[in-house]
Amino acid sequence: MRNVVIVIAIVLAVMCGGLGWAVYQLFDTGLELSKASITREQFDAQREGTPQATVLAALPAPLTGIEDKDLYGNDPGRKGAPAGASCVYYGISPITGEGPELWRLCFVDGKLAEKSALTIPDEK
Repeated sequence: MRNVVIVIAIVLAVMCGGLGWAVYQLFDTGLELSKASITREQFDAQREGTPQATVLAALPAPLTGIEDKDLYGNDPGRKGAPAGASCVYYGISPITGEGPELWRLCFVDGKLAEKSALTIPDEK
């Protein structure tokens, strides 16, 4: 009987640890998204042709860990991103639940070449 109680205690401890880790990851992701979000006014204030350093200095650090394949799937044109562009992504503040989910700023040759609002495609 004592061994059963020990095994149950170990299983419960592992399950609680896993649940705690999952909750931490959820809150950490939400915190990063909130720190890397900009308003429509901040987005609109960025003008094409502005040097990349100037644009990035005016905004918080962009989101990290976003991969093109997660946003665009097999779209080689990355939903209209300029050829050769490197893009950064920001969350939208305030979150409304309607409309776009990310702001995208794309730079070519060190200048803002394109800015757009993106909706993340549903997984199929």
